[in-house]
Amino acid sequence: MKKISLLLLVLLYQTYSFGQQYELRGKVTNQNKQTLEFVISSLLGNQKKLIAQTSTDSLGTFSIKAEKGNYRLILEQFGTEYLNKEITINQNIDLGTIEIKESVQLDGVTLKSRKKLVEQRVDRLVFNVENSVTATGGTALDALKATPTVRVQNEVISIVGKGEILVMIDDRLQRMPQEDLAAFLKSIPSDNIKSIEVITTPPAKYDAEGNSGLINIKLKTAKANSWNANIGTSYTQKTYAGGNINGLFTYNRDNLSVESSISKGKQTYLTSSESNIFYKDETWKQDVKNKSNADVLSVGLGVDYKLTNKWSAGIKYLGSFTDKTASNNPFTTRYNNDNAMADSYIASNVTADNNPKMNAVNLHNSFVLDTLGKNISVDMDYFDYNKNDYRFFSGNEFDSNKNSIINSFFSATNSNRNKIKNYSANIDISLPYDWANITFGAKAFHNNTDNNLVVYDNETGIPVFNTNQSNVFNYKEYNQALYFSGSKKINTKWETQIGLRIEATQTKGYSENLNQTNKNNYMKLFPTAYVTYTANENNSLSLNYSRRIRRPDFDYLNPFVIKTSPYYYSEGNPYLKPSLIDNFEFSFIRNQKWVNSVYFSQVSDFGQELSIIDPNTNITRNTPLNYANTYQIGLSTSYNFNKWSWWNSFTGFNLNYQNVKSKTDFIASIDGYNGYIYSNNDFTINNSKTLFIGLNYGLQLPGRYQIFNISTLNILDISVKLLTVNKNLSITILGEDLLNAQKPIIDYTSNGIKTNVKSYNDTRGFRISLSYKFGNQNMKSKERNFGNDDERNRLN
Repeated sequence: MKKISLLLLVLLYQTYSFGQQYELRGKVTNQNKQTLEFVISSLLGNQKKLIAQTSTDSLGTFSIKAEKGNYRLILEQFGTEYLNKEITINQNIDLGTIEIKESVQLDGVTLKSRKKLVEQRVDRLVFNVENSVTATGGTALDALKATPTVRVQNEVISIVGKGEILVMIDDRLQRMPQEDLAAFLKSIPSDNIKSIEVITTPPAKYDAEGNSGLINIKLKTAKANSWNANIGTSYTQKTYAGGNINGLFTYNRDNLSVESSISKGKQTYLTSSESNIFYKDETWKQDVKNKSNADVLSVGLGVDYKLTNKWSAGIKYLGSFTDKTASNNPFTTRYNNDNAMADSYIASNVTADNNPKMNAVNLHNSFVLDTLGKNISVDMDYFDYNKNDYRFFSGNEFDSNKNSIINSFFSATNSNRNKIKNYSANIDISLPYDWANITFGAKAFHNNTDNNLVVYDNETGIPVFNTNQSNVFNYKEYNQALYFSGSKKINTKWETQIGLRIEATQTKGYSENLNQTNKNNYMKLFPTAYVTYTANENNSLSLNYSRRIRRPDFDYLNPFVIKTSPYYYSEGNPYLKPSLIDNFEFSFIRNQKWVNSVYFSQVSDFGQELSIIDPNTNITRNTPLNYANTYQIGLSTSYNFNKWSWWNSFTGFNLNYQNVKSKTDFIASIDGYNGYIYSNNDFTINNSKTLFIGLNYGLQLPGRYQIFNISTLNILDISVKLLTVNKNLSITILGEDLLNAQKPIIDYTSNGIKTNVKSYNDTRGFRISLSYKFGNQNMKSKERNFGNDDERNRLN
């Protein structure tokens, strides 16, 4: 406590220890010599930290105060940048009259929009969803599908060439099963999203969790001195029809900022799969058609208040509530390999429903220590996840004449209540100095997961409680982390950043039925390093390194067995270890448009859920295992073509080699290549910028991913967007998977037995959406200065 008090005293001292401030002033007019009001003046320091910000008054004048130093001054209005120049402040400066002329260069900077569709930064790619045609009118999952370098296949999210990664919402990690994460993302309208950040080499500030990086979805917040509202609705036709209605309201004036959102939608899907298991004497072919219904509701509310000039506080709530039902009729045909005739059949009926509910609350405090950007940010988070699963199945085996085989009937009812509670707190301190920018902080979180599985056997027609298969499982996880990061701009061309994150983890899993307790305790170091050489304003080279960790999913650690047919069961693995990943990446960015990367990634104790086939009994066991050490080498290149104002294109390809060295007897070591080509295009059709067309195409080349062979996969989406009623009404029509070619064949070998599966997830269809916005963009406000980028992002 004494150390903390001393640290706070030192930091508070910094508040009063800065030097003399000087005034920078000027006057803005147009080409007709008329003064311009509401032109935003921003003064940026090192690392683009916002030092001060104001807007011109009714006389077109602005005034900013800052300490002695080198800065960048930006003048902008309604999203358009008019001036961007470096300036040295060592005395009071009057810039005089600054005349803004359309379509000409001003101080060497061409008039342009500040927000591009895609922005490439050193450690991440930023996709501005609000500027995209294809992402309009859908959900967060649809927006991810339209994001360059991101793949969404079978509702599993990955970065092209780098595999499955984790997702954050406003910098907060969402740890839940992939199926439930997909349902949660479907509850967030894409119109509520500001941008999506694809972070391939996360700095030390972020949690070390995540295989090859993170995706951060940034939600919209209120713009300064305005209130805005948006209401929208959409109709989606796939095999079945569905729809959505949503609303968004934001308000920001003086010290108060409020944002709220609501979305309600329903959709029915028809998915199918065809699989084959090639046993020595038989081939088992299974056909499954699954009809599912999803009813989704999401709500959000956020309030921020500037208590003083140096202290801002806020609270944010996000809730998602889903009801899902499903029914399918798996049918298996067992063929004799000698004569290719059907020997017998297995038919079953399955009904299921679940209702995941998620509540997340964040308390945020930000303290500005001085005008140079020094600040402290404190966050406390609470996450509550509750899901009730219900599954009923029954079936019979039949002979070659499709007559029921005696004593082959099987039936059971499984229900599981899954509860996850997460508590976390973290503090981040940013101290920019002339000699370096220093950031450090700490985080602690606690997860508590409860599973209560109840199984009833129904073979006799009367449900009988199965004490052997029912089970209560509790899993606790504690994590404490410290991090430090320092960046230094050595000169105009060289810049470097190093960081170190230390995470200690303690886990305890307890199975009540097995009376089995498993504990784990480990501490890991996660260094990061970046070196960037900027040849000029448009061209740069960078070399990055980061170490990551992927901890086992909570469900994977439950040791209990769940049987769903006489020939299939699943079980968890309480001894599953985390996987450690080392990533190296060398990138070359030319003209801020052409991005080339060579990367190397090595994973130790690679863990994954596998289907292990017993060739003697024909029984499949599904369980997660640390079964291999892997590495991959890849080449990625992309080009952002925007030479003409009417066409913006982001096109690229990825090629990589993967090597899997197996640590088990039933999976062989294997290697191979895979490649992916993509092109995301937005076209502006008319000069008034009211008609747009979006065209996205992706091609998965046949190749190998981990231990799986994947066939060719094509993705083609085309969208049309029309703005009318003074550009306040948006009408979007989207055609998805127009080639109907998202039906990959995936095969692999287990215990010498080859299997394959061809699945289709009801991806083909169209969507029409309408969105209307209204509000007041020019509310009068007192002049305010902001102290850091994070706070600024919460207001833009």
